[in-house]
Amino acid sequence: MDKKGPFTVKELKALSPGKQIWGKYLILEKVTRKTKEGKDLTNLKIGDSTGDMDVIVWDSCQISGDLQPGSVIGLLGDLGLYRERLQLTGKRIKIMDEPAEPFMRTPEISIDCLIKDFDDVIASIDDIYMQQLLQQLFHNDLRETFIKAPAAKKIHHNYLGGLLEHSLNVARLCRQVSAVYPVLNKDLLITGALLHDLGKIEEYKMKIVPEYTVSGRMLGHIVLGCEMVSEQINKIRTQTGYFPEELELMLKHMVLSHHGSLEFASPVIPLFPEALVLHMMDNMDAKLFVFLNRIDEENGEGEPYFTSYDTLFAQQFFKYRYKSKTSE
Repeated sequence: MDKKGPFTVKELKALSPGKQIWGKYLILEKVTRKTKEGKDLTNLKIGDSTGDMDVIVWDSCQISGDLQPGSVIGLLGDLGLYRERLQLTGKRIKIMDEPAEPFMRTPEISIDCLIKDFDDVIASIDDIYMQQLLQQLFHNDLRETFIKAPAAKKIHHNYLGGLLEHSLNVARLCRQVSAVYPVLNKDLLITGALLHDLGKIEEYKMKIVPEYTVSGRMLGHIVLGCEMVSEQINKIRTQTGYFPEELELMLKHMVLSHHGSLEFASPVIPLFPEALVLHMMDNMDAKLFVFLNRIDEENGEGEPYFTSYDTLFAQQFFKYRYKSKTSE
């Protein structure tokens, strides 16, 4: 017998259009507007620990309670296709008196494992100045905030622990590159990787879903991160009387240039090899996250080879995954 519900988001995406479903989900986003005909239309993005999905809510939908981001809802809806992507149309929605945490996405690897690996990476730094900077930055009051922070509001690693996961991924990638190119300063690369998105703990506040802070909107994480690094280095100079000026300049440059170009919000472009590698590894981890998630989202739905059109990347993704076969 076919399952009637409740369905997780991942289970929903494996269903065929035309099915009526129900389940409990977290509201991630809400946009209300009027159609050309003057009808009220609400677009919801709902999610749980397995993913997220779009829901259309017309004024004919029976709603009990105030639909706001961060609320847990019980949803009865019809599954259909819109622009080649699965989409739900709400029939009945009820606000549930349940905690949001079980519905929040987290990294696939446990937070505790990520924290241990992150601390191990810091401990691997040989340079005394970079070691001191990292120890003081990540073993004080901001540690808990960093561990729980998202890496973005929408695009990549946009969930509890996402910043920790992304920063660790970039540091690991940079370490691998330094093994291939021993001329690069491994400590500088890894330290830059751990610091590059530090400003995001000031850019976003993590309640139930990521939200911009005032300073995040006004200054952005690149400027905020550079200020945080500068402030900590000044504290070290006050404590010890010394921190290399050239090293401070290079670390701050890596934070400022990690988006790679002026049109992508970096105030400067990478000017030395380690800064270039950091930009490329940061870009690689962020884009791979999007590629893999988009392919996984539409696995089993629509046409067999290509996803629906992605507006952010302005392309479709080839979703067929070849599995290597070895001789026995």
